[in-house]
Amino acid sequence: MLNIVFYFSGTGNSLKVAKTITDELGNCEIISMGKKEKFSLLKKYDTIGFIYPDYFWGLPKRVIEFVRDMNIGENKNTYFYSIATYGGNVGNTIYQLYELLLKNHQIKLNFGSKLKMFSNYVVMYEMKKKIEKITKDSNDKLVPVIDAVKNRKTNKINSMTRILNFLNKWFVKNVSTMDRFYTINDSCTGCSICKDICPVRNIEMQENKPVYKHNCEQCVACIQYCPQKAINYKDSTQKRRRYTHPEISYKELIKYNNMSL
Repeated sequence: MLNIVFYFSGTGNSLKVAKTITDELGNCEIISMGKKEKFSLLKKYDTIGFIYPDYFWGLPKRVIEFVRDMNIGENKNTYFYSIATYGGNVGNTIYQLYELLLKNHQIKLNFGSKLKMFSNYVVMYEMKKKIEKITKDSNDKLVPVIDAVKNRKTNKINSMTRILNFLNKWFVKNVSTMDRFYTINDSCTGCSICKDICPVRNIEMQENKPVYKHNCEQCVACIQYCPQKAINYKDSTQKRRRYTHPEISYKELIKYNNMSL
């Protein structure tokens, strides 16, 4: 059996899920959807999974582009599944993937599941303190989801309200240039972790400071992983807590984001 998992992750939540399911399935490849190149499946797989976060009640822009443009190869009859990680409301995230696969590849998403994880969009709110408890709950809830994938279970993918589609479309249309609101304070040491951690390579270092290239996904990895809290959004996040998944280091996220077959 040969399996493959595609993931998109900024703060490590979805990578944690992808790694766990990869270990459980065995003989499983793992690829970041942050890559700009069109991806082609050159092998036949028994299972193909997509693991990604909910951004504004829908799919991240990069995930939409990746799934739309990928070459499925000889995998029309493969078991396709998805796991959407979310903090507040998963919205139409799973249904959007269902539509993308059906419209662009004539493939049916066999199984879709959501997984509540630590909510970490620091741009909009102060984050909770109960990281350990929420992480344990997420790990526990992931077990039956993985069992469902192992047993090739199927379910019906339902759409939610249209207003959520509207909000996500607004987000996807505007997200690329939302990086213009990032600020860099004087505590920046030029360590370049922000550049290396960005899943879509939206940051470059100029004169030892990060510069954004307006290809942003709002994953806020740059804010969360900055060791000096030097990166902020409209100066509103300076005093807020930071979060990265406790089991995913920045070095590990960088490694997996740059991994290729």
